[in-house]
Amino acid sequence: MSTLSQADKRYLLSGLQEGAQQLKLALADSDLEKLIAYINLLRRWNATHNLTALDDREKILTHHLLDSLSIAPHTRGPAAMDVGSGAGFPGAVLALAHPDEHWTLVESRSKKAGFLREVKARLGIKNLSVFEGRVEDYRADENFDTLTARAVTSLASLLKMTAHLCHPRLRLIAMKGVYPDDELTALDRDQREAAQVIPVSVPGLSARRHMVLIEGLPG
Repeated sequence: MSTLSQADKRYLLSGLQEGAQQLKLALADSDLEKLIAYINLLRRWNATHNLTALDDREKILTHHLLDSLSIAPHTRGPAAMDVGSGAGFPGAVLALAHPDEHWTLVESRSKKAGFLREVKARLGIKNLSVFEGRVEDYRADENFDTLTARAVTSLASLLKMTAHLCHPRLRLIAMKGVYPDDELTALDRDQREAAQVIPVSVPGLSARRHMVLIEGLPG
């Protein structure tokens, strides 16, 4: 992948502005510019590190940026964590969309964690921290308010991995494609009762998306 052309930047900026309006998100011009710079940096790293398979600007816009922003209305702060953040979706995008929330991005693969640190430094994202390691090994000094995971693992596995971070006020948001019937069936009764499945509409994307919101589990 190469860096973005001026035409690509204009396309992404226009798509972000329109998508944010549909999602009822108020993004500052400076945040939009940082999102474009973020994707530009991702493409440069991808040329040698293969961080993501998506290349064309349409999929970058819908599958990465707008897909990440689609859950922005449901996060809450001031402390949030993104588990298995990869190249930063959705955590880095949400950190830019919600500067009042501090986001900790957890990524065990050193190549991707290095990229996330580069994003933080180059774009000056003060409300972002990177933890290189497994979420099971993370020990928090304070409780998180929101925990997100996108295409990481099953719901049961995710709850097991993050059990040490759970508390009654934690809101866990798992991003899924089709309705996750089998994953819900695999949960125990208390977990199923705490789970709410919400259809998510991603601007410009016809594929089905769902968000599993879990809260109220004991610590």
